[in-house]
Amino acid sequence: MALTEVKSGAAISLFERIAGHSLAQADRLVDAVQIRSVKPGETVFHQDEPHPFIYVIDRGLVKLTYLGAEGDEWIKSFAVEGRLFASLSALVPAGRATFSAVAIESSRLERIPFATLEALADTDLGWSRMIRSALMMLAERKERRERQFLTLAPEERYRALLVEEPDVVARVPQKDLASYLGITPVGLSRIASRVRAQGRGQA
Repeated sequence: MALTEVKSGAAISLFERIAGHSLAQADRLVDAVQIRSVKPGETVFHQDEPHPFIYVIDRGLVKLTYLGAEGDEWIKSFAVEGRLFASLSALVPAGRATFSAVAIESSRLERIPFATLEALADTDLGWSRMIRSALMMLAERKERRERQFLTLAPEERYRALLVEEPDVVARVPQKDLASYLGITPVGLSRIASRVRAQGRGQA
């Protein structure tokens, strides 16, 4: 994994889009950004390690995954270009990440120390509101995922994902997509075939 000081504007662009306006003192954030280039299968950060950083994806695809004591994997979500991700538990003092982040595709990430964002929020109301909105976005995404997983059948979860994130369905390996949906790859193949057949029948 490469870590460089080359700057980019993915984080600033995303944060200003979340805020709905330009943000003051953006140069302070740019100075703190580090670019991480990760290869497919490479870990961005590990579960249970201190990691008080927020990531913005400039290019690529990352899976966020829980690992059991026996090495079992449960995928909680995926993150693609133009999104941010972080373990919220790792952002609190002495906190640790509750999941791992692993690249599915070659990815270019912008890593921002959460302390830098907190310092900006302490001195600027615009940054404070933006950070609150960004954290609410992460919490809402988590809550929606939990609701779907607990209340929808596997085929309904697959159909919802097709509507909400068709790009993810097209790019994620079948075994990872099955893990995310809580089914086996064989079960996913059957569901996908049935959905395609129904789609052709309605055409």
